[in-house]
Amino acid sequence: MQPVLEVQNLSVEYPDGFALRPVSFSIAAGETLAVIGESGSGKTTLVRAVADLFSCRWARVSGKVLLEGENLVSVGEKRLRQLRMRRFSVVFQNAASMLNPALTLRAQLYEVLKKQLPRGEWPQRAERLLERVGLSAGDLDRFPRSLSGGMAQRFLIACAVALSPALVILDEPTSALDPGAGAGLTALLRELQQETGCAFLLITHDLAFARALSNRIVVLYRGQVEETGETRALLDAPRHPYTRGLIGASAELMPLRDLWGIRPAVEEAGRGCPFFGRCTQSAGPCREEPPALLPAPGDPGRLVRCHRGGIVTRLEGRGIGKQFGGQTVLHDVSLRVQSGETVALIGASGSGKTTLASILAGFLPPDAGKILFEGEPADFASLHRTEGGLQMVFQDSESALNPAFSAGQAVCEPGNLARLPDCEARAHAALREVGLPDGDDFWNRRVSHLSGGQMQRLCLARALTMTPRLLVADEPTSMLDPSSRANLLRLLKGLQNARGFSMLMVTHDLAAAAKVAERVFRLEAGGLVELRREELLALGLS
Repeated sequence: MQPVLEVQNLSVEYPDGFALRPVSFSIAAGETLAVIGESGSGKTTLVRAVADLFSCRWARVSGKVLLEGENLVSVGEKRLRQLRMRRFSVVFQNAASMLNPALTLRAQLYEVLKKQLPRGEWPQRAERLLERVGLSAGDLDRFPRSLSGGMAQRFLIACAVALSPALVILDEPTSALDPGAGAGLTALLRELQQETGCAFLLITHDLAFARALSNRIVVLYRGQVEETGETRALLDAPRHPYTRGLIGASAELMPLRDLWGIRPAVEEAGRGCPFFGRCTQSAGPCREEPPALLPAPGDPGRLVRCHRGGIVTRLEGRGIGKQFGGQTVLHDVSLRVQSGETVALIGASGSGKTTLASILAGFLPPDAGKILFEGEPADFASLHRTEGGLQMVFQDSESALNPAFSAGQAVCEPGNLARLPDCEARAHAALREVGLPDGDDFWNRRVSHLSGGQMQRLCLARALTMTPRLLVADEPTSMLDPSSRANLLRLLKGLQNARGFSMLMVTHDLAAAAKVAERVFRLEAGGLVELRREELLALGLS
């Protein structure tokens, strides 16, 4: 079946340098395709290009936009006027500003109806349309200034579907609506689509709305498609780090977690991947060579633009087993931690959490199973003593530090062992990052004279000097009061957001785990059980 809309290598170039790079997709009758991305990603540019709303004087458009086989890019304005509202329509973002304040709703809706219907049918058709979108016939004689934002949005939708077009473009339709109105809009659009069979091109930053309405999603970043796929699969298991960042910043999709935006760029993207400076897994080619949009490994229905094939698995334990004194503590345990994510491991005291963490971090040998670091057998001798490897913050910070060392000696110790040339400068920077002073008074103070909270932060600073790609934190807040615990958790997440490392956190605090982790696992009877979002919500966490 021929698609209602087929976009082929659509590009837009602005004089200021921003460009919508070649974009291709298609939408079938009765289907909804959502386009998501941050502000400035090119969503509005895409809308204007598809609807041919550009002036050739200030933007250069190339490629094809085929509406039922007819290329909108090459047809003249006269033909476009014939097609608008009849074969395609646009519901713009700022509904109230798109209405003529001097005309009643009746007059404005009649302007649409007269394009196709005889005059005698206008009144009945107008009343039916308003009732269909949840307004009343009496609203036809109102002026736009008397409408709420939701009413204006609904009226624009009535205008958009008045002549049963094949395609309706929805530009941020929920931006001015409260959650209740947004839910009502979802139901309305579903019903209209079922009745008319029209296709929707949905432009939105509201991921919950996209999840509820769309069949497929296109992810845009700086004018470039980063990932495409079926909606549920993409939102449940994103393959691109940028997509995961968007999901992690969505309060609607992540109701339990503290929200963190995608980390600011640590350096310019240059000629390579545009997401390079913000990515948590950048590698050599990413800086200089733009990646292609290719099928994701193992998932041909998903396209992802990434030199590494999508989000990489930083650490993976397969079939881990461990016994103590003939008693099985861990049996066939498998766990993976992806780049840039936090995985929380919870369980009762004595369940084996610290044992598993110590095995995964390379401080305790397993009796069975294997451990991989970025797909290769973990070489812990190297990972512990090289920059960009793996570091662990132990539960008992006092026992982890040499009491005869000064704070400065303690924080410099990992760098000295690794023979880093700038370890003292790194140590001072790490102390500041974790909220400790780096002046001579603290630097020269003996570890045995520090408070418990200072020792925990000092242990964290030691780990950070090695710029780890993975941090294992074993009960990092167990000895702290509630206020100090909250501060340390926010510190850990803030550091992770800024530096981009992965984190495996062991805790007995389920509420804290739900706040900081993308995924939560419970260790019981020697095995792991993943707690889904629905299960965490059912536990009453908020």
